[in-house]
Amino acid sequence: MEERRSGDRRSTDRRASGSMPTSPRPAGDNESSSIRVSVEKIDSLINQVGELVITQAMLAQLTAGLDPAVFEKINQALSQLEHNTRELQESVMSIRMLPISFIFNRFPRVVRDTASKLGKKVELILQGEHTELDKGVIEKLTDPLTHIIRNSVDHGIEMPAERLAAGKPEHGTVRLSAFHQGGRIVVEINDDGKGLAREKILAKAREQGMTVSDDMPDSEVWQLIFMPGFSTAEVVTDLSGRGVGMDVVRRNISAIGGRIDIESLAGHGTRITIRLPLTLAILDGMIVAAGTVHYVIPLTYIIESLQPKVDDIRSMRGSQRTVIRVRGEYLTLLSLHRLLNLEGEPPAPWEAIVLILEAEGRKFALLVDDLIGQQQVVIKSLEQNFRRIDGITGATIMGDGSVALILDVDALPRLASHGELVNESCE
Repeated sequence: MEERRSGDRRSTDRRASGSMPTSPRPAGDNESSSIRVSVEKIDSLINQVGELVITQAMLAQLTAGLDPAVFEKINQALSQLEHNTRELQESVMSIRMLPISFIFNRFPRVVRDTASKLGKKVELILQGEHTELDKGVIEKLTDPLTHIIRNSVDHGIEMPAERLAAGKPEHGTVRLSAFHQGGRIVVEINDDGKGLAREKILAKAREQGMTVSDDMPDSEVWQLIFMPGFSTAEVVTDLSGRGVGMDVVRRNISAIGGRIDIESLAGHGTRITIRLPLTLAILDGMIVAAGTVHYVIPLTYIIESLQPKVDDIRSMRGSQRTVIRVRGEYLTLLSLHRLLNLEGEPPAPWEAIVLILEAEGRKFALLVDDLIGQQQVVIKSLEQNFRRIDGITGATIMGDGSVALILDVDALPRLASHGELVNESCE
């Protein structure tokens, strides 16, 4: 296995802590201008900044009923406070940031060992190693990324003779890169192997009793490999699997607010894209209402919002599935009210708001009672007894002191039972 890093070359020179004493360093030296701070102290500071964000939201809500002249002056001050708070938050968050090389550096050996055991020749290319990510995200990204890298070498890259017969160089290439995009970190794993076997995946899906069709778009076919227990490998090895399937990989990525997508072309290779939040502490979300409860939907899942017309909603014949037509495209329509079994009757779809969401490579429509507005929220972990509530990934405190639940958007389609969770009157 060969390894190549694009970008800078890093010195491997290291000094032992017990080396000969040296003369005092100048005041401007880098080492004299830095101090060690425990992670606990940093986390405490982050929590305090989070409380400041909540207090700011409370102040904004309290001023809503003031005299317009007074409100205008206070609103200007609140806008400045919001700006200062965001800058403070970004500064504090940067303290917890680590270069992604913290985990990238282990993969040359992973690729080398895996390729050696399989008798393959694989070159690993690392890019964007200095891209910074929250320490908590990095720690939880290690296992999923290791599994994907092993999969690329084990199931993606062909044997040297097979590659030569296909007109490829005998050395396969796995490219691991990281970069910023739209306020998130993107990690891509590209290989120039044989690509995913569409027909094998569909055959395996039918074998497991899944409802699939030959005219399914590739994006939906690739998502099938994330189903529990799904594998097209004829021979199980101890290299890429190790008891962890791609369903666990997706679950772990979703647990840190990330998304994973796959693109593949037969004979040319596969690209796996992981989109991650910069931090696990604060997110930008859309506040929605369902019944008497407020919920938060991360903005990264939202494509658009609209108020549907009666003629745009259809019930599928022979099933309980309901769809909505959006610019000629039919999307499954789910009701948040019914998904979470809330008390009372939800409004008719044409009297409510529909959010068009994309999760796990699929678009769907979610019916909510009302849109409250966009807001930056502080993520609070749920108590131990509530961590496994289906469809809920966390909570936050609103400006009025009430608690809003953060939705696990990836889990919502799985909560639906054949799409029957829409107001029956739409038929």
